[in-house]
Amino acid sequence: MDVKYINPFISASMEVFLTFAGVESHPGAPVVSKKPLADKEINGFIGLNGHGISGYFIINFSSSFLTAIYAEIFDHSKAKKEELYDLAGELTNMITGMAKAELSKQGFFFDVAVPKISQAPLLMIPQDLVTNPVIVVPFDTRAGKFYIEASIQTIDEDFQQDSMPEVTPPDGYISVDEFAQITRMVPVKVRRLLKTGFIQGKKISAKQWHIPWEEIDKIQGNRISRPKPAKEIPKSLLDETVSVQEFAGQTGLSPTKVKSFLRSGFLAGVLNGKEWRVKKGQISKFNKKG
Repeated sequence: MDVKYINPFISASMEVFLTFAGVESHPGAPVVSKKPLADKEINGFIGLNGHGISGYFIINFSSSFLTAIYAEIFDHSKAKKEELYDLAGELTNMITGMAKAELSKQGFFFDVAVPKISQAPLLMIPQDLVTNPVIVVPFDTRAGKFYIEASIQTIDEDFQQDSMPEVTPPDGYISVDEFAQITRMVPVKVRRLLKTGFIQGKKISAKQWHIPWEEIDKIQGNRISRPKPAKEIPKSLLDETVSVQEFAGQTGLSPTKVKSFLRSGFLAGVLNGKEWRVKKGQISKFNKKG
């Protein structure tokens, strides 16, 4: 488990308690556990998903610890249970936001789920992480102890290079990139949903999937209508274009990049059925690498 994902949460916790309540935190030696602690009364649960990683963080509070923090902030020695839950939520939100900002500065971008407060954090752990080892870091403060627990697993498949050439989806199917563009999701999340079975699709290679159009409804309901079959392009117009592979060879770009430029409108071209073709004059936008 790489500590580069965990350290920002440790630093953020120390900073939040010091800034928010004037309480210094002193981390103890981390230990590895087979499962999270389950004897703490209030827990902040944070899910984490991104390119190449999946995991969660749990901040374990006790009522006595939160009551002491509450007293430091509001100068009250007693607090209702609901007030302690609200405080735990605020603290967890601040820690999450600060840690995410630090990770972004380091170049790690992923989805951090909205923190949840619970007395039963074990029920929130994704099934594929239930048996994953957990790092537990205890903290001592003058308000008492709290704990941070982290379980992170790397997803090697996300780092694999796809050696298979791009396979055009058959009628009624779309690629991962097309699905991601329509639903405004990142491709890695689309693949994660495919692997978990939430989205159905046919796996073609390490990176490629063919997804039925109907699966879009699971993300966006019935707002997206299936496009009509593309019309045949007149031969005279095709004669004014070159294939993606030809254009890629002339410019030194990859075919994938050429298609991306075509979809964005940066390159002018036509879609002949499911095959992109580039207008010949577009070569002037690039200098071939020598």
